[in-house]
Amino acid sequence: MSLYAVILCGGRGERFWPRSRRRCPKQFISLFGSTSLLQLTDERMRGLCPAPRRLFVAPGGFRELVERQVRPRPGNLIIEPAGRNTAPAIALAAAHLIERDPDAVMAVLPSDHIITGQRAYEASLRLAVAQAGRGRLVTFGIPPTRPDTGYGYVQLGPKLGGRGRLTAHRVAAFREKPDAATAVRYVKSGDYLWNSGMFVWRADAVLAAFERLLPEFHDRLAACRRAGMTDRAVRALYRHAPAISIDYAIMEKADNIAVVRAGFGWDDVGSWLALERHLPASPGGNHFRGPAAALGAENCITDTDTGVIALLGTRDLVVVRSGDAVLVAHRDALGRMRELLKQLELLPAGRREL
Repeated sequence: MSLYAVILCGGRGERFWPRSRRRCPKQFISLFGSTSLLQLTDERMRGLCPAPRRLFVAPGGFRELVERQVRPRPGNLIIEPAGRNTAPAIALAAAHLIERDPDAVMAVLPSDHIITGQRAYEASLRLAVAQAGRGRLVTFGIPPTRPDTGYGYVQLGPKLGGRGRLTAHRVAAFREKPDAATAVRYVKSGDYLWNSGMFVWRADAVLAAFERLLPEFHDRLAACRRAGMTDRAVRALYRHAPAISIDYAIMEKADNIAVVRAGFGWDDVGSWLALERHLPASPGGNHFRGPAAALGAENCITDTDTGVIALLGTRDLVVVRSGDAVLVAHRDALGRMRELLKQLELLPAGRREL
C-alpha cells in the first residue's frame, strides 16, 4: 500500500475577514510567518509522500493560487466545478486515485490547520495507515486542552492498537458541538477527543462506503469514471452532487470507523481568537500581529498588514486592518461574522470588500 496525501483546498475562510477574502481565503494567506497555511500543510507531508503522491482538490477559482503556492505535479490538481462540501470532494479524489493505484491509501487533510510536533504527526499517520490497511475508515481525535464548544467530539470505544498515549480505538459515538456544561463533562471524563476533520483510509474502502450510504451519488460517480473523469463528466456529476460533509455522509453512519488518539499539537485556527494561542502575550494580556501600541488596553487582539494599530483604554476588542478594510469587533461577537458579511454585501458594488 502506498500513502497519498489528499489536501482539500476549498472553503471561504469567512471568519478571518478581512485578511481572508473570497479571491484569496484563509488557506492561502500567511497568519504566522511568511508561509501560507496550504504551504505548511504541503510541507508537513513531504517526508511521507513524495510530490507525485501529493494531490490537491480545489474549486476552479482557486486553481492559480494552488498552482502558484505548491506547484502540484501534472494530474495532481483535481478541480471541482462547484463547492459541494467535503464528501463529493473526497469521493472525486478517491475515484482519481483508485484508477492510478488500486491499493492507494488516502490521508485526507484540510489545508488550513496548524499542526506542531512533526515526529508525533508522522507516528500518528503511520498508526492510522495500519488501521486503514485493515479496511477501517480512520479519523484523528485530538485530546482536548479545554472545554471548547466550537468542536465536535469523538467518544472513544475499545482499543484497537498502538501503545502509550498513541492509540487507535473503535468509535463509540460522534457528538455534535456541545453546550458549555457538556463540554466540561466530556473533557473531565477523558473519554472524548476533538474531531479534527482529518482522515485516513483506503480509496476502495471509502468508495465502498459511498456505495452503501450514498448509492445514488455513487452511481453517478461510477458513470463519471466510465466516461474517463473528463471535465464534462465531472461537471455532470457535480450538477447533482449533494452538498454534504464527509462526517454526515459517511463517518456517522458507517460501522468500520476507528479513531487515532493523536499525539501532535493541533489547531483548526477557527477564528481570530486563535491568535492568542500562537502569539506571545504583551502586558495587559494583549496579542499583536504587526506593528501595534497599547495604553490601558486589556485582552485585545490586533492584526495588521498595513500601518500601525494603536489602542487606548480598550478592552476585549479584536482589531484587524488588511488592505482596504478594517474590522473592529468585541471578541464575544466574532461568532456573528457571517451576519456582518451579509451586511457588507448590501453595500454598493465596488465597496463590498469581500
